[in-house]
Amino acid sequence: MNAESAKSESRPRRNPAATRARILDAAKTLLTEGDGNLEMSWVAKAAGVSQGLAYHHFGSKDGLLGAVVEDFYDRVEASVLMAKLDDDEDWSERERGRVASYLTFLLEDPLTRTVIIRSTGAPAVAAVEARRWQRLIDEGARNIAEGQARGAIRVEQDSHLLAAMVLGAVRSAASSELSRDAVVDPQALADAIWQFLGAGLGLEQP
Repeated sequence: MNAESAKSESRPRRNPAATRARILDAAKTLLTEGDGNLEMSWVAKAAGVSQGLAYHHFGSKDGLLGAVVEDFYDRVEASVLMAKLDDDEDWSERERGRVASYLTFLLEDPLTRTVIIRSTGAPAVAAVEARRWQRLIDEGARNIAEGQARGAIRVEQDSHLLAAMVLGAVRSAASSELSRDAVVDPQALADAIWQFLGAGLGLEQP
């Protein structure tokens, strides 16, 4: 092996995926700590990379912010939509648990304030938010339609409309509590929301 080959092999191999993840994590931390403010130079410094490399991975500040929103909704889906819930149990109890999980996620995730309450308003970011929100509604509509088919939901409105109202109610409640820095008991709030939703969906209340 010649000296040049040995030198080449001794260099650490680049891992683009790891670098991208490090930049994204730095952006999430800065957004959380800085009340939604962000500059690419700050992110690059925090991630230990050049500003040019940050632009290489995300294209622009809006591109990076859009990636943060995508990551937020990926985690929403993993912890709420894809949660392992017993499909054979009572529909109402299953979905009550899902509503509680969704509410808890929103209250506890440090990026909720940035993504939902302090939206940047940038068109590219708004487009990501709108697409991912619609995806949540589409998935929620399938659950609502299942509840209607099982007879658990006794109203016949469009399942997409009902899903939007359910998801919107949880999101609005979490946003309201976070905006006023209230001390929240997640389970008590989830129970109150479910009682409200149950009346709207025509569910039998325990």
